Amino acid sequence: MVQNFINTIQKFFSCNGNIYHYMRNYIVPEKIFLIFCLFWGIILAFINPLFLSFDEPEHFYKIYGFTDGTMNFKKITSYTDGTLLFKEPQNFPAQIIPVSIVQICVENKRLNAYFDENKTVYKPEKIKIKDAIRQYKTELNKNFKTIVVHVIPSYTIASYLPHTIMLTILKYLDTKPAYMVFILRLCSLFLYIALVYNAIKITPVKKYLFLILSIAPLSVYLSSTINTDHLVIGLAFLLIAYTLKLKYDEKLKSIEIKHILPFALLILWLCVCKFTYLPLIILFFILPEEKFKNKKYRTLCFIIPFIICAIWIAGYLTYNLHIFKGVFSYFSKDTVAAIKSIFTAPLDYIASIVKTIIANHTEYTRRIFSDFGSSDTQIHSGIIYSFITLIFFNALFCDKQKIPFNIKEKLIFVLIILTVLLLTLTANYIIFVLSPEGLIEGFKGRYLIPVLPLFFMLFDNNKLKPLKINLPLITVMYTFFFMIIFTLTIINRYYTV
Repeated sequence: MVQNFINTIQKFFSCNGNIYHYMRNYIVPEKIFLIFCLFWGIILAFINPLFLSFDEPEHFYKIYGFTDGTMNFKKITSYTDGTLLFKEPQNFPAQIIPVSIVQICVENKRLNAYFDENKTVYKPEKIKIKDAIRQYKTELNKNFKTIVVHVIPSYTIASYLPHTIMLTILKYLDTKPAYMVFILRLCSLFLYIALVYNAIKITPVKKYLFLILSIAPLSVYLSSTINTDHLVIGLAFLLIAYTLKLKYDEKLKSIEIKHILPFALLILWLCVCKFTYLPLIILFFILPEEKFKNKKYRTLCFIIPFIICAIWIAGYLTYNLHIFKGVFSYFSKDTVAAIKSIFTAPLDYIASIVKTIIANHTEYTRRIFSDFGSSDTQIHSGIIYSFITLIFFNALFCDKQKIPFNIKEKLIFVLIILTVLLLTLTANYIIFVLSPEGLIEGFKGRYLIPVLPLFFMLFDNNKLKPLKINLPLITVMYTFFFMIIFTLTIINRYYTV
């Protein structure tokens, strides 16, 4: 009996098992992604306390400002930002928001550690389930407003277009604030699903690698909150997948303008959202030269999108340096002086980057897959590293293409990853004050999720024999288990009876 059970399990997970063939023939990777992400995304959007993910109140305030016609931000001069008290009046970026919305944000602020103007540290608390239910009953009363300071004033409407349209409708219908949050979280989820679904569908290689990375717990969590991460990840995955399609699609004999236009639009939208991902445009150079009609045409296909993106980034940064002049920041030093210091004291700048990576590389790795709530909710390291191991196995043994990535292409992947890392750390070096140890503050592991497919593609090769087990099935099942643990962790961390 025991031997029969063992044989059944082996057959279930083996490449000869019925489940494997059923998955291969009927449940394609994009459909697995759709079902998985929709199921867990809706659950997370609902159980996560209101305004309790990365800077979710500030993103909501920004979107609300767009619905009022405020394309930038308002300013307020005050001795306080609502929490801290200053000796001299300061100019703060602010937005005019209904009191009912701000009240919920303030109530849920106590769920995370913070301190007041007296530097009194408050430990994180939990919210009673009855209080969470009460918040869903709070009326909007959109004419009773207050001005509130928020610290994410620089994103453009391009990062929130579906959210802005939906919130405009919800305001008109006098929708309760809690339902506004829930519906905007669903906007994030549906946009993420649309982008990544198409990415998995169009890529001719590494479908299961895209699948595993896109249903990783933190990726799904970010897709079910109000932020810009879901859009950045979705656009980056779609851009990488589309480039692989241009490269490996055997039906595509020549690359024309109609093929380059989607590539250009994706990289431009990505740069509009977060300019530090401009290096992804270098993916262009993995495209076969013989698919272009001549070298001049190929050069123009790269130069024109690059120049457009560069002009946008230069204008965007110049404009932000102008509008932020005289505006108080909680973290920053003189940004102009910081930019100059990169050129006047390059060794100090390089030393800060190297020390930061050496000191925090383990933490960054963990937080690519486990960084929830307001970075105060974590999963056990054993679960995280076993999940990373499964991703490595999928990169090594699944989705074998006829021609593996060559050395040149892998060097391009490395260049992109390192340049994104360098640009992101540099942006934080300019914005944030260094820690007493000289480390760069503000960098999060999740900022590397958009380039994770390129990282794991580095390990692709055709020398290893495929394993006689169904790795995709095992990984999806393990991810489902991971999501259960994560969901229970969220509930245990934030709720009480």
